[in-house]
Amino acid sequence: MGIHWTELIVVAFVALLIFGPKRLPEIGGAVGRTYREFKKSLGEISELATNELAASQRQLPPVTAACETATSHAIRDGGPPRT
Repeated sequence: MGIHWTELIVVAFVALLIFGPKRLPEIGGAVGRTYREFKKSLGEISELATNELAASQRQLPPVTAACETATSHAIRDGGPPRT
């Protein structure tokens, strides 16, 4: 999909007609700053999500040998271990 070069030329020509040659560089700079800020925000959100995921994984208790033994007995015997 995307924008082809012919569509880009038509959009640039229409923008030149609407805004004029003096305002076009100002608008281009504003669009560039907005795009840069948007990418920066996406990076921060991605970093926060990664940190949150890592923190949640660290808080999980480790599986102990007793849990593994009880689980294997329950699977083999068809129920919880009898005491």
